[in-house]
Amino acid sequence: MAQQQSAALFEESSQGAVSAVTAFVFVLSIVLAFGGIVLASFGFTAFGDEPGHPSLFLFASGLALSVIGFIVPFTLLPATGK
Repeated sequence: MAQQQSAALFEESSQGAVSAVTAFVFVLSIVLAFGGIVLASFGFTAFGDEPGHPSLFLFASGLALSVIGFIVPFTLLPATGK
């Protein structure tokens, strides 16, 4: 069998540890993305046929929150260098 070098498997990262800003942005983006999906799902309730029900507004705002939730980590985190 070939001999493996295990020292390279556990080499320390050159970027350092995760900062508090990175963790906060990650949690914020998850909350926005999944919260937006849940909010958009409320636009498809049985009350959508009633006049005055904000089904289109709920779906559009949930979609916007989901898009923002997916955009935030890809725009803010590269600017911080992580």
